[in-house]
Amino acid sequence: MVAIVPRDFVPDTAENHLVSQFQNIMLERRLSAVFQPIMDLRNRRFHGFEALVRGPSGSPLERPDRLFACARRCDCVAEFDRLCVQTAVEGFAAAGLAGHLFLNVTEALFDCGWFAQEPTLRWLQEHGLPPSRLVLELLESDGLAEGTQAFVAAQFLRELGYDLALDDLGQGFGRFALWKRLRPRYLKIDRSYVAELADDPFKAAFVRSVLLLSEASRSVVVAEGVETERELLTLRELGVSMAQGYFIARPQARPAPEPAAQACDALRDPQPALHALASRGSIEQSLLGLARQIAPVAPQTKLDHVLRMLEQDADLTSVPVVDELGRALGIINRYVVADRLFRPHVRDLFGNKPCTMVMSSDVLRLDARSSLRQATSLIADSSYRHATEGVLVTEGGHYRGLLLVGDLLRLVTEFQVQAARYANPLTLLPGNVPINDCLDRWLREERRFAAAYADIDHFKPFNDRFGYRMGDEIILLLADVLRSRLAPQGSFLGHIGGDDFIALSCSTRWEAELRGVLDGFEQAVASFVEPQVLEQKGYWAENRRGEATFFALPTLSIGAFAVEPACFESHREVANVLAELKRAAKRMSGNALFIDRRRHG
Repeated sequence: MVAIVPRDFVPDTAENHLVSQFQNIMLERRLSAVFQPIMDLRNRRFHGFEALVRGPSGSPLERPDRLFACARRCDCVAEFDRLCVQTAVEGFAAAGLAGHLFLNVTEALFDCGWFAQEPTLRWLQEHGLPPSRLVLELLESDGLAEGTQAFVAAQFLRELGYDLALDDLGQGFGRFALWKRLRPRYLKIDRSYVAELADDPFKAAFVRSVLLLSEASRSVVVAEGVETERELLTLRELGVSMAQGYFIARPQARPAPEPAAQACDALRDPQPALHALASRGSIEQSLLGLARQIAPVAPQTKLDHVLRMLEQDADLTSVPVVDELGRALGIINRYVVADRLFRPHVRDLFGNKPCTMVMSSDVLRLDARSSLRQATSLIADSSYRHATEGVLVTEGGHYRGLLLVGDLLRLVTEFQVQAARYANPLTLLPGNVPINDCLDRWLREERRFAAAYADIDHFKPFNDRFGYRMGDEIILLLADVLRSRLAPQGSFLGHIGGDDFIALSCSTRWEAELRGVLDGFEQAVASFVEPQVLEQKGYWAENRRGEATFFALPTLSIGAFAVEPACFESHREVANVLAELKRAAKRMSGNALFIDRRRHG
């Protein structure tokens, strides 16, 4: 697959020497590749490496822009770009690098269809790089319109398992238009928006906007050009999940497989939750970040070869089996193989057979875009055998990596904790983070609104006496009353946790609505308990000292006040006042509403 320069090309005299050098570079394949790591900021591992092709060291054509300028003069951009890709793939495989290989690709190479050809797919498989491990970064493609040959080719390559990336996001409207048309897997923010990001509110707003849009398009955001620790920490704080740049690692022919201490130490401290996107992330991105990039084998691979792999790597417990199109077929597990083949003469008899003979196709599979609930169900349905095999992480059926069941369990647990901060798992009402975000936003907008803190009295003894299920029912009952009695327009209802709720309302009738909440809760409790308990207005139960004590039925205490514009700077100040008012309401008897009519600020 050697590229050929057209024979009828006659260069201008001034360019004669340079073009002659370029022709020799192509014919003699005198290119090399260096690789810059792309770091996942959540797990502090390398997600992949971007390939950067270089010409002969010290020559005028060492830089890629000059090489491509000559390629355009020679009208052989596709041929030269193909040689660049071949150089990068061979260098990546020779260095034994894990993860994804990011390749800068011209529109001309898309047009010629080389990536989809059968010989290309076989050649990639021979180098241990199925399409699922390649990310094609689109260059010079602002005009890539729907229906063009390059656009159709890009869509087809994605169906084959290749990932697409959009480079230099922020450099002109055309990049955003292409993002909308093509929906690439990765979005790379241009380095100009990363430089001095911590001191530039405009750049920070741009990054936040990209993150919000990326969630809608299910894209992963990568920041380029990270050169300082402060830039790295600011990106993480904003919610960017991946980054590359000199602070993380410089491009090298054989880069280290793991990040250096400099970058890891910078990310070792807990992440500050200064913005909702900073700690939300997505299970999809985390699945791909945690998935171990174990090199798969083809279905026709001999059993003896797989056995040697297991013998040479004591930590390797499972080997994925993937076809030439990158589709995950199953798993060969060390313990299954040991049970069947590590016996006298058995290996001699079956070593030359295809590995699918001992492949398990009934394995755990999890699509990278699965929901948290689907991941939880998968763990619940797993068996001991599945736990030893691991989980095949796929995307559209294409292999993305192998995940240990223990890693998946930790991931699910982490996301459940995170999710509880955004939506209470019992009532599904907004949790602490959205409550604080709403308060801060309304304060910035200088709205005039009422804030209320609702808390159930005598809840703990009721929960102890009748059980947590009845306790949950009381909490759900209060949530329904709040939803029904507060005006739906211009109000915000949040569940802090336990039996504590926050209500924000722009209604002019907020006092009457809160009194309606008290009446509704009292009526609901009356229909909830047995007639005898209702008649006694309480029940007997043991207190914490084991003594028989009479406890009153659950009642509701609400502390509230009107928030005037420009009186508070943050949600913390409002929360402090509400906590004080709730305590005052709880000192009152029965269902009580305490309204603070002082002017704050």
